[in-house]
Amino acid sequence: MLDHATRRLGALGLAVAAAVFAPDASAQVQRTFVNLGFEQPALTGSNCFLILPVGLVPGWATDHPSNLATGSCSLAGVTNGASINGPVEIWRGPAFSSVPPRAGDQHAELNAYTPSRLSQTICLTNGERVDWRLSHRGRNSNITPDVMNFNIDSTANTVAVLSSTTVAGGIPVCVDSGNVDNISCTVAAGGNGWADYSGSFNWNGTSGNHNFGFQAVGGGAAGNFLDDIQVTLRPYLEFDPVSYTTREAQAVPSLPTIRITGTVPAGGITVLVNVTGGTATAGGDYLINGGNVNVTIPAGTYDDNRFPIPITIIDDGVIENNETVLVQVLPNAAAYTLASTTSCGSATVQNTATLTILDNDVDLRTTKTNSGNATPPAGGTTQFTVAYTNNTAKPTVGDTTAHDAIATITDAVPAGLTFTSWTCAGSNGGVCSAASGSGAISGSATLPAGTGGVAGGTVTYTINATLGAAQCAVITNNASIATNAPLGEGVAAQAGFTTPVPGGSANNSASATVDPMCADLTITKTQPGNVTTYTPGDIATYTIQACNPTGPDGANGATISDPLPSGVTLTGPWACVGSGGGSCPATGGNLGDTSVAIAGVNLPVNACVDVTVNVRFSPNANAY
Repeated sequence: MLDHATRRLGALGLAVAAAVFAPDASAQVQRTFVNLGFEQPALTGSNCFLILPVGLVPGWATDHPSNLATGSCSLAGVTNGASINGPVEIWRGPAFSSVPPRAGDQHAELNAYTPSRLSQTICLTNGERVDWRLSHRGRNSNITPDVMNFNIDSTANTVAVLSSTTVAGGIPVCVDSGNVDNISCTVAAGGNGWADYSGSFNWNGTSGNHNFGFQAVGGGAAGNFLDDIQVTLRPYLEFDPVSYTTREAQAVPSLPTIRITGTVPAGGITVLVNVTGGTATAGGDYLINGGNVNVTIPAGTYDDNRFPIPITIIDDGVIENNETVLVQVLPNAAAYTLASTTSCGSATVQNTATLTILDNDVDLRTTKTNSGNATPPAGGTTQFTVAYTNNTAKPTVGDTTAHDAIATITDAVPAGLTFTSWTCAGSNGGVCSAASGSGAISGSATLPAGTGGVAGGTVTYTINATLGAAQCAVITNNASIATNAPLGEGVAAQAGFTTPVPGGSANNSASATVDPMCADLTITKTQPGNVTTYTPGDIATYTIQACNPTGPDGANGATISDPLPSGVTLTGPWACVGSGGGSCPATGGNLGDTSVAIAGVNLPVNACVDVTVNVRFSPNANAY
């Protein structure tokens, strides 16, 4: 319904609707009347009139033949005496010629130079109800009425014939005419000689564009004042489009939306929507109220605005297939008409829609091992292998890429280690952010989900690391992987969906250790009786003692080495004895050897080994 009051309400309705969804430029169906009180354009002056071209009067068309512009009001672009097409006569109050407008500041006279018809074209649907109201007044006589005809397309579809004098309104003649099936037709006094006519009818004609006209019947060049027209058409609505896709945890979900064009009266309307099926489960995958997802649309005038259905998508933490929700708009002829909002008279009405909910849950996994020397000496080297994996299978219902991940991966360098170099290789579709590098690992990895119910892509880093020269404490090297929005870490898998058993966030990180072997070894050499000189050609004996008095680690596989001076050779094998848990080969070496070399010496903390060595000095040997 549109009048000067409802138009103001309509402006508010448009502002509210725009905050929800903006109009779509593809609109083709006209369901709203405009400027039904002839308040536009606003003329300059008071208690005056102006005959102006219909092109300056928003919303209206006329069959009045061309004539001249004239009047006592003024308007930019209108020159008195100029020839104009489609003359329309507007009077401006407060009471020009003692005739105040029925509402607002202005009203129209149908008989400008000759009886004429003012009209607007609107899309109608076969079988729909139309409610109407208008104010009509005679101009010249309190006895002889001015007569006008309210019709659709032509007098063949007459809604009402209205007769009004300057003081009262006559009983309207409302009969079934052509495609018009009248329900009611009444008149009431509107004051100041205006009569307020109203009625309702069912349109039994074709679905399509039809012309609502207000036509003067006789009266010459004066008469038939018209104002405050109100026509109530139930708005058209449908789903548009009919397929929607949204993802769990999506900040602004893409939900099925009702597209509406037309006028919603004061109090608003409720669009009846039901969930009719789908693979998603109410309460587990989405929330609705009372089994329906009705849409409340406030009063206003809408030109292809959109209202989403009130459904809440649940982020459930369950790795599952993509799922669907099927919804349907139910008819409610008293509040709205199910019809195409883009093509007037179309037989296709989009009253059902499908919402596909894409799963956002995946299981990302990190594994890490020390693949080198787990117990190198301080300053030594080791190697780590870390693998980052999308431990999730693809959905079998599109979009099948829903479980593919671009994950954040990290492997910081712990104190006491240096990552001298690393390489990265992808498998099962995994893509490294770089093939090689050094230092800490930080960045993204592309990890698609797996096909056939198995795990997906992996990127594997091989890290070469060097220990600090004084590093003796155990070092733990941590690596981790994390999802990025809109993906989340799944904690369980849906029954019936084949995917590896998820580990939740517990398997997002992994660590490996390196335990440097550190021991403070001592070695001493003594001769019996502290003899310090020997005669060339003599035989001598001395003892080597190696110990690990303080640790902190045991020394396994140590080597004792003692090169002999020139002219000094072994007289036979050396002998080694351990104490305090120390061990070594019992004997070794041969007659004539020029050095002592003992491998495989094990020295736990507080252990020692003693090696007895017999040597001969050649006649030309130096002192030893």
